Amino acid sequence: MKTKNLLWSALMGLFLIPTFSMAASLTITLGEGGLSAIIPDNVATGISRSVSISGYSNQAPYTLSLNFAIEGTGFGAINGDYYSYLQHTSVDGVITQMAVLLNRVGVRADSSYGYLDNGMVVTLQDQAAADIHNYRLELYGSNSTPVPGALTGTWQPDGRNIDPYTVTDISMRTTSLDALGLMDPNGVWTIFFADLQAGGTGKLTSWFLDLLPIPEPSTGSILVMSGLIWLANRGRRRS
Repeated sequence: MKTKNLLWSALMGLFLIPTFSMAASLTITLGEGGLSAIIPDNVATGISRSVSISGYSNQAPYTLSLNFAIEGTGFGAINGDYYSYLQHTSVDGVITQMAVLLNRVGVRADSSYGYLDNGMVVTLQDQAAADIHNYRLELYGSNSTPVPGALTGTWQPDGRNIDPYTVTDISMRTTSLDALGLMDPNGVWTIFFADLQAGGTGKLTSWFLDLLPIPEPSTGSILVMSGLIWLANRGRRRS
């Protein structure tokens, strides 16, 4: 019985690995709601919206969660027309990092127009299960099945930092949202949208960004395997 108790105590000790300290964590939320910012049709200069923040202690690294809404106007938006990125500029005016959010979703070798669905209300996170560039394929197993209404859900950002007139589904994904969480959050955060094909119009109605601190590991109770073996052998000798 004593052997079992010793082993149980040792095993319970193992479950104390690891522990985390959340005392210094602080979520930062920024963005805008209630917008009606028209994204000009077939105009590469597009539109941008910026929010400046200051006074935050640098608690990097962060994970980032971005949500935005594009609503069709007139005959409706065309999702495959849009190119979008998120950019951070430091307090001294240096562009520190950018992430491509949309790059002509649905465009591939056999379709230069991409997906023709009307608008989106989505959340983008690096940890999501699927790439937004191929959302029809992910949802329905087919690039030809349209989405009823606006696209919704949580998706990985497109990430393809390549000319939107040459991008395809197999282009390399070289940018990420969480890479923006490796620096001081103070400065200017800018979101950009451009409609790069004629036909269909939309407007940006909201965008919000959450920066979520990653908790740092703190010292927990660690029981090494040698100790466990020692306890087991000790118990056997006494039994």
